[in-house]
Amino acid sequence: MIEKLSPLDIRTLQERVYQQLRDALYQGRFAAGETVTIRNIAAALGTSAMPVREALQRLVAEKALVQLPSRSVTVAPFALEAFTELTRIRMSIEGMATDRAAKYGPASLADTLDAINAEMQMAIASGFTEDVLEANKRFHFAIYEAADMPQLLEIISNLWLRTGPYLGMAYRKGSSVPFSMGITIHSRIIAAIRMRDGRKASQGLALDIWAMARWFKNHHLANGASDPQPAVLSSLE
Repeated sequence: MIEKLSPLDIRTLQERVYQQLRDALYQGRFAAGETVTIRNIAAALGTSAMPVREALQRLVAEKALVQLPSRSVTVAPFALEAFTELTRIRMSIEGMATDRAAKYGPASLADTLDAINAEMQMAIASGFTEDVLEANKRFHFAIYEAADMPQLLEIISNLWLRTGPYLGMAYRKGSSVPFSMGITIHSRIIAAIRMRDGRKASQGLALDIWAMARWFKNHHLANGASDPQPAVLSSLE
C-alpha cells in the first residue's frame, strides 16, 4: 500500500548533489569564470532545481563559487593576485601535510603513490583529460590523508575547490606539458617518502604546485589576459 512507502530524504539528495559539484570543481570540470546555471546542472544530474540551488548556496558560502549582483553564480574568474596568494598558501599548507605524511604515514604509501603516478602517466599518453585530473587529485590526497590531520585535510580540501578550475583550464589549453612535468616531480616526492625524508618530500610537493602555477600563469597571460603582473609574482618567475 502507498501508505507504507518511506518518504524521500531531501537532505540526502541535497548532500549527493553537493558532493558531486564539489568533485566536479576538484577535477577541473568547471573553468575559472564559467557561469554555473541551476537548470543545466539539474538536467545533467537528473534532479529538480531545489537540491541544486541549495548545493550552490553552500559552495558560495564556502567561497568555492561567486554569486554576482545579477544572482547568477560563477566559478571565480582568474585574478592574478588571488591566484598567486592561493599558490603560496597551498605550497605552505600542503607542504606541511606532506612533511608529516613522509615521516609518519603508512609504509605502503610510496607504493600507492607509484601506482597512481603510473595511472596518471598512462592517462596523459592516452589523452584522457578527466582521468589525468582525477589521478593527479588522488595522488595529492593520498599524501594528505596519510598525514592523519583531519583539520588540515579539511583546509586543503577547501583550497582545492578553488584550485581545480585552474587545473582543468591548464589541461584544456591543449598541452599536457605541466602534467608531464608533474610525473617527474611526483617521482621525486615518492623517493623522498620512501626515505622518510619529510623535508625533501615537502620541497618536492611545493615544487609541483609552483611549476603548475608558473606554467598556467605564463600561458594564461600569453593567450591574451590583460592582468598586470604585480611585484608579488616575483616568486613565480
